[in-house]
Amino acid sequence: MSQRAFLAELDSSLHAAFAAAGMADGGLYTPVPGAVPVPCQVYVTRDVETVGDLRQFKAHSVEIDYVLGSLAVAGLEPAQKGRLLVDGDLYENATQLSNDGSMSRWRVRHVRA
Repeated sequence: MSQRAFLAELDSSLHAAFAAAGMADGGLYTPVPGAVPVPCQVYVTRDVETVGDLRQFKAHSVEIDYVLGSLAVAGLEPAQKGRLLVDGDLYENATQLSNDGSMSRWRVRHVRA
């Protein structure tokens, strides 16, 4: 087993445990308008960015981590403008921040349904 495959399986297993404890979410991802939504495993991080020289202001930034592991939907590849419905909120991928083959992290924007 390669390191990437091991990490993908580990991330997916950890997500399942965190989801059972209420610390992670499942959502529906739609890659392009009109496509069939697919279930996915995600972490939603809200209000992650503070701004200002003294870090005194909180920006309302949201980041989504998509789990790409073996227990997640096979072949899930989040893309710019892809949409995620999670916990009643709809988000659109704006900028990919990282992707290690196991997790794909995106800065997203909240959109109206």
